[in-house]
Amino acid sequence: MTRPGLLFLCVANSARSQMAEGLARRMFGDRVPVQSAGTRPSRVNPYAIEVMAEVGVDLGAHASKAVDTIDPATVSTVITLCAEEVCPVFLGGARRLHWPTPDPASDDPALSRGEMLARFRTARDAIRGRLLELAASLVPDGVVVGGARDADHAEVAALLAACELSTGGLADHFPGGYAVARRGDRLVGVAGLEVYGDAGLLRSVAIDHGERGAGLGVALTADRLVAARGGGLRAVYLLTTTAADYYARFGFVPYARAELPPAIARSPEVASICPASAVCLALHLP
Repeated sequence: MTRPGLLFLCVANSARSQMAEGLARRMFGDRVPVQSAGTRPSRVNPYAIEVMAEVGVDLGAHASKAVDTIDPATVSTVITLCAEEVCPVFLGGARRLHWPTPDPASDDPALSRGEMLARFRTARDAIRGRLLELAASLVPDGVVVGGARDADHAEVAALLAACELSTGGLADHFPGGYAVARRGDRLVGVAGLEVYGDAGLLRSVAIDHGERGAGLGVALTADRLVAARGGGLRAVYLLTTTAADYYARFGFVPYARAELPPAIARSPEVASICPASAVCLALHLP
């Protein structure tokens, strides 16, 4: 993966592209340059600011920008979000993706405040789903991600131990639900999604020390969340003692451990492996 620069485009750069920029900045951090623009920039829509604040992203300091102010040299991927409108054109050799998202903004006076917020939340959540798919594809050069096999068990256990993560309960759900990353013949990353009815438990996200900082952890985590969405899960939970801020970039929020679904609460990871001091987080999937 060469260093990507993302540019999100819609017409007014007031809602969809602004929300996409905010979500992508939080997910990728400083590792990926992220911008947004439009052909007829106006102002950031207050409803966009409000629904993004609900998921911990502040758009208050954002401003709408014209597409011709963006330096093509800073962009490797252009993502257009128009649905019913003509999408902006961006010159240059960047890869182009299209995520058609209906415009949540409306001048219809019959729409209530609650209905407007619902429209913006729908757009936000659709964009976040697409962003997870993109993040899952952005693996470092030379690394291949795929489903785990029975033969990977010993290497996965060794990697978890090296990262000071428990291997308890691993055999109960392995290899189903686990994704592994390899550089050549060497296993360099793993992430697991244990399924309990319509809920999932994210666990065992581990990256070889030599591969950290290049985005592999984000790609593997996103891969498991895409799998959760594809499997129709309603929510994904996890416990962590050190990485709550990291998982917040995917939309995870604090959740009362006592309110976990019974099947999740009875899992080895929750019932006996993670200490009582571990923070419980949840991501509800639309």
